Amino acid sequence: MQWLPTFTLFLILYPTGWFLSYFFYLFNRDISSNNLSIIGTIITFFMFLYVLPSWGRIRWKTKDLWLSIGLDMNNKLRVLKIFFSGFIFSFFLLLIFCLFVFLCGWLDGFSYIRLGALLNAILLIIGIVFAEEIIFRGWLMEEMVLLFGLRRGIIFQSAIFSLAHYRSDIGLFALIPFFTGLFLFGLVLTLRRTIDKGSLWGCIGLHGGLVGIWYLFDSGLVIFSVDTPYYFLGPSKYMVNPIGSVIGIIILLITIFFQRRLFASTGRFLASTVNASFKDETP
Repeated sequence: MQWLPTFTLFLILYPTGWFLSYFFYLFNRDISSNNLSIIGTIITFFMFLYVLPSWGRIRWKTKDLWLSIGLDMNNKLRVLKIFFSGFIFSFFLLLIFCLFVFLCGWLDGFSYIRLGALLNAILLIIGIVFAEEIIFRGWLMEEMVLLFGLRRGIIFQSAIFSLAHYRSDIGLFALIPFFTGLFLFGLVLTLRRTIDKGSLWGCIGLHGGLVGIWYLFDSGLVIFSVDTPYYFLGPSKYMVNPIGSVIGIIILLITIFFQRRLFASTGRFLASTVNASFKDETP
């Protein structure tokens, strides 16, 4: 029954956050259901942060929760170095993506960055990406390793990360490449954490860079040709997201191939404080 706390935490927290969000309705009757959902998610995340130190102390037997999930801030220079190495790598991956599109003649040009789009991109990194990395590559990864060991823990964490991004507005044939890309992206981020010796900052930089820079591209910075086959830009005609595109999936597979080799030369998941067996396991 060791798995029970893991799978019930958000089953308790999310309905509680959703319930508390409806108090905002008492003060503003015109608030939309979408805004209520966002408020509920924010409340849930802050409740999660509140219980996380106790969770680490009781379940993981650790006194330094933030070190356990890779958010150690003792060496700020190292934190910045790891963060920007992940961010620069994200730019490199998107550069490869755009170069392929350019060589195929599907890139019509570039425009300027709008201030509003830039601010939104920064908010995406600070808000959504930071929260996702704490939850998935931080807490969930530790839990999966505790329950299943390193190799299977990486697989299960990536699968849950993928399924958690389910969208009802796209069809089944679009969901398959979308989930595939997200699963591979989860593997890339998890392997990134192992390569960074347990630090989560490289994952935040890589994830934030891909999300933030692509948001700028999609907001008009990069102008793709209308003749570009949709499966090179996203999983469907109505969803432009390189994670679920043919090019994106190929780039992620190549990245995983090289990450595995780098992982083998750097050692194991050194920062984990969970009492799990890492005996000669490689992902």
